[in-house]
Amino acid sequence: MMVGLLSAIAAVFYGGTVSILALTATFARHRALRREARSTLAVLVPGRAVEPQQADGAAVGPGS
Repeated sequence: MMVGLLSAIAAVFYGGTVSILALTATFARHRALRREARSTLAVLVPGRAVEPQQADGAAVGPGS
């Protein structure tokens, strides 16, 4: 019972953190804050790579 409760609390905390970071990465007014939120999301959500950006903000990758 106690392990299940702790797991549920951890899952809610993780989900809330990822949701807040995703909203910040999308809607923050300052570019630096969006960049920091995206890099933190890349750490918390494995398998999701952050594309490097050029100085003008254009994405660099195989399709560009």
